[in-house]
Amino acid sequence: MRIGVTRPMGTWRSCALGPAEPGEQANGALLWDRGRLRMLDPVPASSRPESAGTVHVACAADGAYVPHCAAMLHSLLDQRGGRQLAVHYLHGPAFETPWRDGLARMMEGGSAAITFHEVPDEAVAGLPVQRFFTPAMWYRIMAPELLGGLDRILYLDADIIAVDSVAPLWDVDLDGAIVAAVTNVPEPHHANRPRQLGLPESQEYFNSGVLLMDLAAMRREDSATALCDYARRAGTELIWPDQDAYNVVLGARRRVLHPRWNCMNSIMEFEASVAVFGTQAVTEARTNPALRHFEGPGPNKPWHYMCDRALREEYLIHRRQTPWPRVRFEDATIANRARRLVRRLRAIAAEPVADRAA
Repeated sequence: MRIGVTRPMGTWRSCALGPAEPGEQANGALLWDRGRLRMLDPVPASSRPESAGTVHVACAADGAYVPHCAAMLHSLLDQRGGRQLAVHYLHGPAFETPWRDGLARMMEGGSAAITFHEVPDEAVAGLPVQRFFTPAMWYRIMAPELLGGLDRILYLDADIIAVDSVAPLWDVDLDGAIVAAVTNVPEPHHANRPRQLGLPESQEYFNSGVLLMDLAAMRREDSATALCDYARRAGTELIWPDQDAYNVVLGARRRVLHPRWNCMNSIMEFEASVAVFGTQAVTEARTNPALRHFEGPGPNKPWHYMCDRALREEYLIHRRQTPWPRVRFEDATIANRARRLVRRLRAIAAEPVADRAA
């Protein structure tokens, strides 16, 4: 699949970080493998893909999501594990110059590189979109062509905050898989989604918010064309369009990751997550997440006035250090202000008297 794009639209590079120390490597990455937790051996420095000192991350966001994506990128500046960081920002034709300039300054100030790649509207024409899902969700599918000089990429959604080093995830050996991702924990009314998509019983449905992708293999197999063809055929039958497509087309070639690499709200909140991952893995993910993913609509997002999800403050900390530090909280209505006050008063009332006095 060829994409007629201008790439890169613009590139800003800061002073590069120094090279990794000779023989330096991560301590290994935790994976959730066939019902058990295991530690992968670190990939030897001589056999790692790409530069051993550089983590390549892709993201995609337009419009109101640019400041949220900036918070995610700022968190990566803190959690790159001493590596160089190269960001590949995928965007549409309407991407505004102030957004590009603001992101470039922020990354430059953090001694990281950022390259902007424009995806033309015709590349995603006919792909299904929904109320909560704009065409930007499809840009990750174009990564193999857009990033022709790379053999792998770590894709992150804009509603993610890194709270631990991503270097061990970058070093994961895909071992023949085309993508690595964390299994999704469905809401009860969507529990049968894998079967509705025709997936076999042995194949679990994964979340596409964090994807470690083998771009070289995807180019060889023309995965972008396969994903787009399936999505256009399925159309409005897709509930989570890009995610459904990834599961159908690439799900059989997935390496399963430990849930801390995509610690979703569902893992934090749903007891059903224990049935998916087991008690030990869920406890580890909740107490020591690496990538905190605020998936879901409305109050699930840390920029929503009523959000009370775990680690929301991490988003606010990083957002305040972006070019868009002021957060205009969604749905900060009089009614929601009253609800939040009542919630706070109830929490205070539930505290032991000694704690309140302190």
